[in-house]
Amino acid sequence: MPVTGWTYEGTVRENAVDARSVILPDGSYRQVFSRFRSFQPGPEGNGLDPYYVTATSRDGRQWTDEGESSISYFIPVRLADGTYRALALKRNNLYTSTDAKAWTLVGRLVGPEIGNPQCGSTSGMFSDVIALPDGTLRAYYNCVVGNYFNIPTTDIKSATSKDGLVWQKDAGVRIDPLDGKEVPRGADGQVNGAGAAEHPRVVTPPDGTLKMFYHSLDGLWSATSVDGITWTNRQFEQVRGGDADAIVLPDGRVRVFLNGSLGLPQEFAGKTPGENTSRMVSYVYGTTAYRLRVPALGSDCAPCAPGVPAHVAVTVDGSGPPVTLDAIRYEHAAAFDLVNGSDSSVKVVFTPASGSPPFTADATITFGVRGAEQGPILAAGIAIVAADGNTTIVVPLQWSRGGGGGGGPPGPIPACQLGADVPVGGCYVAGSQGPNGGPLGCVPLTARDVTAQPPVCRPYLVPVH
Repeated sequence: MPVTGWTYEGTVRENAVDARSVILPDGSYRQVFSRFRSFQPGPEGNGLDPYYVTATSRDGRQWTDEGESSISYFIPVRLADGTYRALALKRNNLYTSTDAKAWTLVGRLVGPEIGNPQCGSTSGMFSDVIALPDGTLRAYYNCVVGNYFNIPTTDIKSATSKDGLVWQKDAGVRIDPLDGKEVPRGADGQVNGAGAAEHPRVVTPPDGTLKMFYHSLDGLWSATSVDGITWTNRQFEQVRGGDADAIVLPDGRVRVFLNGSLGLPQEFAGKTPGENTSRMVSYVYGTTAYRLRVPALGSDCAPCAPGVPAHVAVTVDGSGPPVTLDAIRYEHAAAFDLVNGSDSSVKVVFTPASGSPPFTADATITFGVRGAEQGPILAAGIAIVAADGNTTIVVPLQWSRGGGGGGGPPGPIPACQLGADVPVGGCYVAGSQGPNGGPLGCVPLTARDVTAQPPVCRPYLVPVH
């Protein structure tokens, strides 16, 4: 019997992040996204000098670039009368249009929390906007509510406007990661990792409910609502990536665009570091022949002893032709095949390596490096890949992104020890004080990233070579 799940469709474009799409009168789509004019030299390849481009598509998969946006970056929304509004965040202006391409200035935006430095600092004044049945607009945005391991933790709030210009904050909070699993906690209930509810995007599936996609550090999360105020069913979608954009396809499936250092090893080959760290990929949720179930890597591997294998049972549900299993890992601007490649830092063997669904395979994961070097590997991400010749599914191995959805390291954060490896889950520096009032946390990083840590952390870090 068919099952439902996420299938991986591949790279949509390189040098593209933070997309926002809107449906056009003929059923096609227009998307605006950020692109960089140049990149930092060296392996980091971080983008420099962003500008904003629009593209159109008939199917949401193949896109044709139209050139630079005339109003910089904007969040589009289609109204019930068929006209469009655009909240242009760089200029804080509201525009109107009949085709979502030629825009006319309406006026200046007056945000809901002007003067609050905790709001809008991570993803702009607003992250998404929807039109309500009575013509009112509702926007969703982020505010910083904490800081764990020196990474901001954001919640999601909302505001409404009758004219699209002046916005009033809605009471309460839509998604608070501190009361859910977006921020991982140990068995004692204490926060033991970083997380967030960042960059919300809201769509309306065929059943008429609202679906919100947002990201935490482990990847894509979702929630549902009937009124846009109360959100339930918060869950990790087992998909890696950030800055989600989403469209509902005519057949009811949902396509989500995600960006970051994503893709399969063959998609990384021959590309620049900048292209590989700002890649936009597509996933589709709907009926499929098979799906993967991958539990969290157990507490016996935190970190794993070099040469001592850890085991994960990978289950392939569904039916159809034989499915072949693979595993990959990411390291900033590169992706490595852990089954058939030459990467000696970690190897994965599946028993059996393929089979006709349904079946279960034992994934034997063996590290060839010590704990300090495992930290960056787990933090950057390990994923299980399945393919049957038609459908590809990519599921992140929990723990590899901080254990989203409850898969994180158990217990409280340990104190950092001079000369010792920084644990996979990080450690805190006794006597230090971070922005949230608690001690500073240190996380394992590669040698080139050691300088990114606060000075108080550096004496505790063991460089990775």
